Amino acid sequence: MAEAAPRARPARLGLVALGALCAAYVPLATLPAAPGSDLVLATVGGSPGWLLGPLRFAGLDGADGPLAGPLFYAGLWVALLLYVAVLVRSADIPARVAVAAIVGLHALFLLAPPLLSQDVFSYIAYARIGVEHGLSPYTTSPSDVPADAVYPFAGSKGAVSAYGPAFTLLTYPLSGLSVAGAFWTLKVVAALCSLGIVALVWRVAEALGRDPVLPALAVGLNPHVLVHVVAGAHNEALVVLITMAGVLAFVRGRQRAGPAVATAAASVKASAGLIVPFLVAGARRRVRGSLIASAVAAALVGLVALIGFGSHSLDALGLLSSNQERTSRFSLPYKTAELLGTLLPGDRLDYRSAVRIVFALAFAATFALLLRQTWRGADPLAMAGWATLAVLLASAWLVPWYALWLLPFAALAADRRLLAATIALSAWMLAIAVPL
Repeated sequence: MAEAAPRARPARLGLVALGALCAAYVPLATLPAAPGSDLVLATVGGSPGWLLGPLRFAGLDGADGPLAGPLFYAGLWVALLLYVAVLVRSADIPARVAVAAIVGLHALFLLAPPLLSQDVFSYIAYARIGVEHGLSPYTTSPSDVPADAVYPFAGSKGAVSAYGPAFTLLTYPLSGLSVAGAFWTLKVVAALCSLGIVALVWRVAEALGRDPVLPALAVGLNPHVLVHVVAGAHNEALVVLITMAGVLAFVRGRQRAGPAVATAAASVKASAGLIVPFLVAGARRRVRGSLIASAVAAALVGLVALIGFGSHSLDALGLLSSNQERTSRFSLPYKTAELLGTLLPGDRLDYRSAVRIVFALAFAATFALLLRQTWRGADPLAMAGWATLAVLLASAWLVPWYALWLLPFAALAADRRLLAATIALSAWMLAIAVPL
């Protein structure tokens, strides 16, 4: 009996999805690059060519109209769904193609205007406050120096710096540049740091004996990474780059250096400190050495803060920091307080403080449980990922670029439930900062 003819080779659905994803990202990067764009928040200070960038010739004139936000939001949903399809079919995608797509899309969003945030101009403002005006950015806000050239573009004009002292010092040389020069320098730094994170995630996956393509795609193609971190030039990229350098050292057996490097990331932003206890607990037989190395790194961070800026800078090193005094309307505590205000007598403001306390206690209990599991032998990267997810759910201040804190750990964890939860949170955060 003749053998049945072999089945036709299935279509490379992963490559098709990847191509569609790349095509979907093009309008998200190019169309907002128009004068007065509602998607480029810094245009409140004007729409100079250097702000809109080289893609301004493809910008859509209607980007300042009422449909700009909803259409952009719809585009983000298309990108997220295609992103999920790419991850599901990642086995179809050769490593070289994956790397080319990640690098190409990073270049695209590097050239895009600063989307949906003015934070990058706050970085510049604090640098100019320290150098040009001789004042401390931890006690002086941009509104105290309204004549400065960066003031019209800065966000949170009445807020003092909540960033770590090392980051603030690193930005000081930017004060010698024009606002345009400082802005594009930070854009390049953010893009390179984001690509560096992808490279480190790749190396960590290899060190763990896993296929690196899926983790790299999960981090490098996420809509929040490209639209917010790269296009918006957020310093999360630098924070997570340093953190992942510590993780790579840890998985390669350098269990003192790993936690110490991760601790140093807290000098850029305090949130990085969340990962350190899991690396220390994961060291097990070398816990004492890891703990001492982390303590030394923390002491050095504190010393840099005190020497550079005095005791006020230590406020930026607290895990909850000043952002917990603010509220994001898409945070889970806010939505819970809003629901209670609807179902029970009183205004949601009556419940806000109590809800925050409940969420903080729930996070503390979750953190302790996950840390105990790590001590007992659970994967420290997975436990750190679950803890990061927990703190994002408990935080009163939730913004989409915080997704980068979680993505590397979700991508590297063997527990695919964590990656699924991360994607679900990414979907929830799509609407944040979009003018709907």
